[in-house]
Amino acid sequence: MHKSGVILVWFVAIATVGAVLLTSKMLDVRGSWLKVVEKNKAQIEKNTTEIEAREKERQQLLRELTRTMLGWDRYWDAEVNIVNPQTGEIQVALNNNQVLGGENMSPEAAAAQVFYAFQPQTNPANSNVSSFAGAFRFKPNDRTRLVPINPPVAGEVATWKNGVWRMRELVPLNYMNALRDLRDQMVQSEEQFKLKQGHLQDLNRLLAAAKERLEVRVSELLGSDNAPQDELLPVELRKGLVAGLEEEEQERNQEFAETDRLRRELITIYQKQLELIDEVSKLSNQLPKPKS
Repeated sequence: MHKSGVILVWFVAIATVGAVLLTSKMLDVRGSWLKVVEKNKAQIEKNTTEIEAREKERQQLLRELTRTMLGWDRYWDAEVNIVNPQTGEIQVALNNNQVLGGENMSPEAAAAQVFYAFQPQTNPANSNVSSFAGAFRFKPNDRTRLVPINPPVAGEVATWKNGVWRMRELVPLNYMNALRDLRDQMVQSEEQFKLKQGHLQDLNRLLAAAKERLEVRVSELLGSDNAPQDELLPVELRKGLVAGLEEEEQERNQEFAETDRLRRELITIYQKQLELIDEVSKLSNQLPKPKS
C-alpha cells in the first residue's frame, strides 16, 4: 500500500474514534437538555395552574372591591373642628380650598345631602381603625359647617376629637341598619334610665317622708329634746307616751298598794268590831236580868 494511503487510513481511524466520542458527548448533552426541558415543562404547567388560580382570586377580589365601592361611594378627608359641644356642630375644611360635596352641587342638593363621618382612633396595633361619629347635613346656607341629623346623646360629643375625619356620601345598607339598631337601643336605654331615675327619686321622696313620720312617731313614743317641759302639760307631751305610761303605771301600782293597805286595815278594823260586838254581847248576857 502506498504511504499516503496508510496515513489516510490512520486519519480515518482517528476521525472515527473522535466521531464516536463526540457522538457520545452529544447524546449526554442532549439527555441533560431533555431532562431540563421536562423539568421546565412541569414547572410551566405548575405556574400556569397557579396563575389561573391567582387570576380567579384577583377577579373575585375585584368584584368584591366593586361591590364595596358601590356601597361606600366617594369620600373626602377633611380637617374637622368641633364648634358646639352641645349640639355637635362641626366645621370642615378640605385641602386646596375645595368644597365638601363638590363645587357643582346645587343649593337644593346641598340641603338634602347626607355625609357619614368617621374619625380615626388611636390603636397601636392597627392605624386604620376608625369609629362612626354620625350622619351630618350642611348648616343652612353654609357649606363649611355640618350639624348632626340625630341630636347627640349625653357625653357623645366628648368622645370626638379635632383632626382629619373621613366624610362619606354613602354607607352600605347593612351597616346603616346595624347603626340605627344600636342608636335605637341607646335611646331606649337612655329612656329606661331616666324612668328608673325618676322612680328612684320618687322612692327617695317616699323614704324621706317615711323617715320623717317615723321620727314623729318615735318622738311621740320616746319624747323629744325639743318637746315643751311645762309641768302643766300632760306627761306624754313632755316625756313621750312610753314615759307617760310608765309613770301612769307607777301611780296605778302605788294606788293599788295603798288600796290594798287600806283594805287590810279595813279588814282588821272590821274584825276588831266583830270582836267588840261579841264581847259586848257576852257582857250584856252577864248583866242581871230585871225581875218580872
